[in-house]
Amino acid sequence: MSPARSPKNTEFKFVAASVRASARYGVNHPLAANCYKEKHYMRKLSYLFMTLSALCFAMPALAQGGGGGETNWIAITAGFSMAIASAVCGLAQGKAVASATESLARNPAARPGIQFALILGLVLIESLALYTLAIIFLKVK
Repeated sequence: MSPARSPKNTEFKFVAASVRASARYGVNHPLAANCYKEKHYMRKLSYLFMTLSALCFAMPALAQGGGGGETNWIAITAGFSMAIASAVCGLAQGKAVASATESLARNPAARPGIQFALILGLVLIESLALYTLAIIFLKVK
């Protein structure tokens, strides 16, 4: 019998591409090394939520009593809403332009239709920011 067919060589061994990862995390399978990272991420996330809940419970204890000046919460939230609307518009416009560029690269003959759809989409996306700005001007005094 040849050495490859002998009963002693019938055992197959899986050699991992990264032996360090499986040795580092104490697992036997290379795909199980990702589970450690996921558990570590979940642990950090749970610490974050525990800290936030502790701060929420501590807030009434640390609240100041007395007549302080009023805070204009409408103006503060208006600033945050404009920032969020601008960020979403920027992401959406980037996605629209990237998709239009990709479709033009695939089919240059369809340029007029793609250009019309792109401009119409960009106008509708930008209207979100303009509507937000109009609402801010109406609400903030």
